[in-house]
Amino acid sequence: MQNSLLNTRCVQMACMNLGIPYKSYDDNQNFIEIRIHNKPYFFVNFSTPFNGEGISFVCKDKYFTYKLLQHVIRMPRTLSFFDPEYPNDAYKQYVKEKDNPEIVDSIVENFSFPIIVKMNQGSMGRNVFVCNTKSEILQAVETIYKKDSTLYDYIALAQEHISIQKEYRVIIFKREIMLIYEKDFSRAIISDNISPLHQENSKAVLIEDIAIRTTLQNFIEPIFDSFDIQFAGLDIIVDNRGQLYLLEINSKPGFSYFVRDNGEQRLMHMYEDIFTKLINTK
Repeated sequence: MQNSLLNTRCVQMACMNLGIPYKSYDDNQNFIEIRIHNKPYFFVNFSTPFNGEGISFVCKDKYFTYKLLQHVIRMPRTLSFFDPEYPNDAYKQYVKEKDNPEIVDSIVENFSFPIIVKMNQGSMGRNVFVCNTKSEILQAVETIYKKDSTLYDYIALAQEHISIQKEYRVIIFKREIMLIYEKDFSRAIISDNISPLHQENSKAVLIEDIAIRTTLQNFIEPIFDSFDIQFAGLDIIVDNRGQLYLLEINSKPGFSYFVRDNGEQRLMHMYEDIFTKLINTK
């Protein structure tokens, strides 16, 4: 099932269970309006009505997220590099390195191998590379800056490599955790895409352990005084020493893998919890 339809379908089921008025504006049920305290909330495809445009843009731009939160919560150290051959001269002020080899030298000077190199505004693990040599970094940068690619990004990121023991997706609403699942890659068949759930035999495992929930809630709490995000999926990793790191924040989290492994009911219950929270807030 498409992620967009999956999302609005579970929204509708939650509304029916709670007796919340809703209606669809399209034949495919991808544009849903619900009303709570006579206030309209619009769910369009996989977009929710809870975050403003500025908040969503910061989440989409991984380097902006890092610059905003790097001193608030533990994150992998990250540097950004603007495409030296960006076609619009008006943006030349952002270019610091004269060419891709100079970018490679700068990355090697600032990080130890292995090094993560990835596109700034990517998703679903696309154009994320684990590099062990200068030639691999150069290839990664050239791939990210490939102008005729649909994945072209004018900003490449270099990031310190963290040895990951576990990775969680944490769904929050109004500062509170609504849903946690582990991206279990213990039996995964490693592929070019290093994102756990995009590897064969990986699994989204629902986490209901209170101790884990409390640990993650305490870890993310400092975010909200700096970043007024209302609804999001936070990717959090645990390294081999047990330290937590925030990787990124997704203001439009997808649930297709979660539903594949856990069914629709748990996602529907998450929306019931969110709507109940709204009903009880006046």
